Amino acid sequence: MLETIPFLNNRTRVALANDYVPAADHKALAISTGPIGFVTNQQSDEAARGAALDLCQKRAENVQPPRKCEIYGCRRHRGFCARTSAVPPLPWIKHDPTIEKPFSGKESAADSRNQKSRSRQELCTRPQGQGGGRRPGRTGCFLHHQDTPEEAARRALENCGYIAGVPCMVVALDDFFVVPVPTTLRVVGFFRPASNSSIAPDAREDVARRLNVAPSGWNAVAVGASGRPGLALKASNEQDAVNDALGNCVKQDHDCHVVAVGPFLVGPN
Repeated sequence: MLETIPFLNNRTRVALANDYVPAADHKALAISTGPIGFVTNQQSDEAARGAALDLCQKRAENVQPPRKCEIYGCRRHRGFCARTSAVPPLPWIKHDPTIEKPFSGKESAADSRNQKSRSRQELCTRPQGQGGGRRPGRTGCFLHHQDTPEEAARRALENCGYIAGVPCMVVALDDFFVVPVPTTLRVVGFFRPASNSSIAPDAREDVARRLNVAPSGWNAVAVGASGRPGLALKASNEQDAVNDALGNCVKQDHDCHVVAVGPFLVGPN
């Protein structure tokens, strides 16, 4: 059970394994996207849940921004009592030297000034969904200083998915972007070829399939006035991907323009 609880770092899982799991009834665990609280050996399940929530909430209100605690589970109530977050399937990080470049976000620079004494694994995540979540279209950067990249990725994705209500994507690890982030065009969202209205309906499935089998390098998609797409796959840089996509598009359509670079929907700067 401990492995499935969201928002916990590995050290907290060890503490729960040592102090919570073997403890006597009645007990309860309350979690938030930050602090947690648990109690054991209470008079009833109801008393345990109330005490765990109170302890967690007092701790959560002392962090910025304040967090909300929820009961995750207790021995006599095995259902998940707290909302879990949407986390995409593995792998969360795909290293590709052709697309990695320095991460220049102000959040990273500001946050790292206070973390010089420990190993740093910074993750920036963006929601992949376009609507349908609790906060459609919201983007965010979540920084977690953890012992391993995997733990940092998991915690960043859990927090982002919890807030956005849809699965998120790891954008940056430590000081580098790990997805192709365009600079010649403006990012306006995430690209969903299977539902993109600018692509002709009979071509969407093929575009999605071809992009899915080309996860590395720079990919780009251009679309003409009739919705016929032109693709560039595994290009060595952004400009080559853009040029190749436009070139392939004009072979079968007119008034072509680029609609996607990497995982991002793009528009003019």
